[in-house]
Amino acid sequence: MHFGVVVAVLYCVQFSRELGESEVERIARMILEQPIYDLTTEEQYASIKAALAEDSWERDLSWQPHDEPSVRDFLRRLLERLDALRPWQEPPFRALRLDRWLDRWEEYKRGTLLAYVRLDFLPKDLLQVRMRPVPGDEHQLRALVLRLRSGDEVALVAPPFPDDDAVLMAALPHRPAVTVIEAFLTHTAYPRERVSPAARRWWEGRSGGTLPPGVHPLRD
Repeated sequence: MHFGVVVAVLYCVQFSRELGESEVERIARMILEQPIYDLTTEEQYASIKAALAEDSWERDLSWQPHDEPSVRDFLRRLLERLDALRPWQEPPFRALRLDRWLDRWEEYKRGTLLAYVRLDFLPKDLLQVRMRPVPGDEHQLRALVLRLRSGDEVALVAPPFPDDDAVLMAALPHRPAVTVIEAFLTHTAYPRERVSPAARRWWEGRSGGTLPPGVHPLRD
């Protein structure tokens, strides 16, 4: 995995004529705020450091314009900049890997319904882009589990593509629903008009939206 992070960085600078300090700053901010894959900042840092520790890179990097010495120098300066930015703040949100939440999948499906979400078109919707089919789910549901900067964890759950109706779920225990929804909107910058909070009591009326098959939320 560690060289995969380097490749991802190189994709981000392949059209840069020079690997100067402005590019170091840009990629450092990307690592801190828009994690590569679903890695923590520490994991991304460690991957770059491990790649630099290799005496030679037996990979085909001919697709990008920078030679290996230039890339190594850039990565060293990138690590130095990341060190200078410590202590690292959590990114606004981070997608968790399947192996980090799959064993809790039933808890999300039967957790608290927070809101109905109208997904936008691909590739415009950066959350829908990250959604993946859940292995073994009988309804072939797609899901994305996010850890927000606030510390809340939420699951975006939707039927198979191209259905654009999704729900925002939380597994117990969690903070008050209205607080978690606000954290989701704040940290993902998702369009507020696409998120409809679910009614928590029958007298609050219908909040609109359709539950994906197999999703059975807790009832108040």
